Amino acid sequence: MSFKQSLTWRNMDLLYEASVASQIARYAAGLKYEHLPDDVVHHAKRSLLDGLGCAIGGYVAPGRPACETVAMALGGPPEATVFGSGLRTGIASATLVNCFMMRFLEFNDVGGGNHNEEAIPALMAVCEREGRSGKDFLTALVMSYEIGVRVVGSVPGASAGWDKHGWSTDARGGLNMPPAIGKLLGLNESQIAHALAICASRGVPLGILDADREENSMAKNLRFGFITREAITACLLAQQGFTGPLRVVEGDGGYRDGILHGDMDLQALVDFTGWRIRDTRFKRLCANGSTQGHLHATMDIVTANDLKPEDIASVRIRCGAREARHTTALAKKYPRNAETGDHSAYFANAFAIKYRNFGPDSCDPSHFTDPEIVDLIERITVQHDPELPARGRAGISEITTKDGRRFECKREAMVDILPDSELEAKFMDLALRHMNESRARAIIDVVWNIDKAPDFKDLTQLMSFAKQGTVQ
Repeated sequence: MSFKQSLTWRNMDLLYEASVASQIARYAAGLKYEHLPDDVVHHAKRSLLDGLGCAIGGYVAPGRPACETVAMALGGPPEATVFGSGLRTGIASATLVNCFMMRFLEFNDVGGGNHNEEAIPALMAVCEREGRSGKDFLTALVMSYEIGVRVVGSVPGASAGWDKHGWSTDARGGLNMPPAIGKLLGLNESQIAHALAICASRGVPLGILDADREENSMAKNLRFGFITREAITACLLAQQGFTGPLRVVEGDGGYRDGILHGDMDLQALVDFTGWRIRDTRFKRLCANGSTQGHLHATMDIVTANDLKPEDIASVRIRCGAREARHTTALAKKYPRNAETGDHSAYFANAFAIKYRNFGPDSCDPSHFTDPEIVDLIERITVQHDPELPARGRAGISEITTKDGRRFECKREAMVDILPDSELEAKFMDLALRHMNESRARAIIDVVWNIDKAPDFKDLTQLMSFAKQGTVQ
């Protein structure tokens, strides 16, 4: 080998060792359960409980049977359990079905860069296959949150920055899921880096899956699910020595330049000081995050004043720029599926006026053609209020009644760090629709003690709650 050739190869190796992918892999390989503060572990358990509740509630999703049918058609060894049916299939197929259910209700947490509870299905499936413990799972879950929030936050404007370039923040999955999955599969640092490079180089979901002016579809519920499935494949390939472009973030045609046009702070991305999972918030309503404020305001008005649909003359909603843009297009004003309904400021407020909530029942298709709700939609206007934060969750509802009364209410951001008691109540409300109280409380108990579990057999058995059309 010539001196120039040797020097070139050495310089390339140094570039790869300093790459973002390698730095993330180094962090992942070095993170141990013993490094996690007690409150960080508890935050991870909280997201697990909330995510499982969302998945149970999502069992009613119209797209679930299609996902299960495809999972059965693809086959595979009985490595992991599909929630609800208890179907045993390959880890990639189980991940896809469970991710779909977990995302359906738009009830997921806000943390880890977006709704990072969707990391749970893949991590549980791999733990089940590998016989990993609850501590192993919690370490991987925390890792996915810590990396995910840094990926999204490395772009100026965070979520707004990704939107500007036409990409979903779920693109973080290519960077935060391979390290977490690879850790559970026992990959070494180099293998984790290559798994990340393989997955990230091909897993960037388009913004059209949740765009401002488009009707949403079932595919929206698999924005992150598809990436997590591909992350499993990438990890298995890397385990066999398969390689990827290690400069996938900063290299020519990589994340920074190829999809974000240079808008990426690489130093922020690899700054792993602190624990960002502590900032995770949870929803009280099954609606788009920026809808929560004005929706709570509407509920407050109609509840406090005992208003009925027939009392309403008009409703004026004032909100931030993102909400006014994202939930008011004609394609969303009159939703015909749950994926669009939970992103419609019109439908959400009409439903809230009639039922004084916006929970899991709002996804029932009968509501989309309910004459009373459609009539209320016609009485609602939604306006951008420049005094409200552009991407904030604060909102104002102003309701005028037919007898001339006028009520106004402003509610601030309504996605909060809920206390454990409220998270348990939210879980129970979702779970009791599909199982008895004993089973639901058993799941809660297993989750709070998951760090003591040697494997996931108890939890996956409890999550197999539907047998031959019956609910247990």
